[in-house]
Amino acid sequence: MKTFLKYSGFLAAVIAVVGFILMMTTPAFAYFPKDSDPLYLTSTQALFGEDALLGHIDAVWSATLGWILAMVGIVALLLGVILPLLKLEKFAGLVNLIALCALVIGGVFIFISQPCTLTSTVLGNKVVTTPHSSYGLNATWIIAGILYIAAGALAILPAAMDLFGGKGKKKRK
Repeated sequence: MKTFLKYSGFLAAVIAVVGFILMMTTPAFAYFPKDSDPLYLTSTQALFGEDALLGHIDAVWSATLGWILAMVGIVALLLGVILPLLKLEKFAGLVNLIALCALVIGGVFIFISQPCTLTSTVLGNKVVTTPHSSYGLNATWIIAGILYIAAGALAILPAAMDLFGGKGKKKRK
């Protein structure tokens, strides 16, 4: 059990990185307009917005916030792995606690992502097109959210071990 606790922070970091790679390499949303082929929006379009051929695509604030929190969580997990090697267990516990909160909240924000707002200009007039009934969040983004929450749950173990100590008190002579 002690060996598992020793490597659980590293395992959580690997799980979070896999979720991050899934999120960044797959399409975010799929629109299914009537009488045409599906339109897939990339991760960068969903996270940061973009001027596309169809018009301007607004960024999704919840997806962007989830992405930022996932990055914070991954960096905190990696720091949580390095700090015990430098004999800074209490700081490592605090950093793992930050990683726990960032990853769980980031995973939830990925789940509540709403579709991008697509605005297009037709004959000088701005037309807002948001087909709420015909979009879908990509399955790999859902898996990424699950992986973030799982990595955050796994980060509880090193945080609890570092903060509340498993070593006991040293005896005075």
